Amino acid sequence: MTLAPEPFLEAGYEQERGKPMPSYNHGIVQANLVFVLKSAYRDRFTVGSEVTLATEPPMTPDMVIYRARQPDWLRDEIRVAEPPLTAIEILAPTQSVNDLIPKIERYFELSVQSVWLVQPPLQQVAIFTPAMNPQVFSHGEVVDPTLEVQVALAEIFS
Repeated sequence: MTLAPEPFLEAGYEQERGKPMPSYNHGIVQANLVFVLKSAYRDRFTVGSEVTLATEPPMTPDMVIYRARQPDWLRDEIRVAEPPLTAIEILAPTQSVNDLIPKIERYFELSVQSVWLVQPPLQQVAIFTPAMNPQVFSHGEVVDPTLEVQVALAEIFS
């Protein structure tokens, strides 16, 4: 049985975060990416999910990758001032790629080094660098040259 979200809940989520409410496939892909990246690169990077950046207006990428850093469990950061090395956006069913291009450009204004645009319906990942010339991966390994990270597409979309 599939339950449709209540329109007022969906609108509140979208307004608060400035992005569409995620779907089932979105959540599965996000969980897979967190697991794979943390498993393979935990010594080099800190991987976060739904971290709000200290921007105006606030930006909340689906995922962020920072150089390895320890959380301060006593003093949480509601809005993180330090830009991530990489921001990851997962295309929601109600979004188009064109909806995300201005957001990707904004990440680069913040000194983010790469942005991953994950497209679940196509099982593709496009990696953008500041030159805005995306490299698209639709089979084999996703390779982010700025981080020297490799992830099998099969692990993202399993």
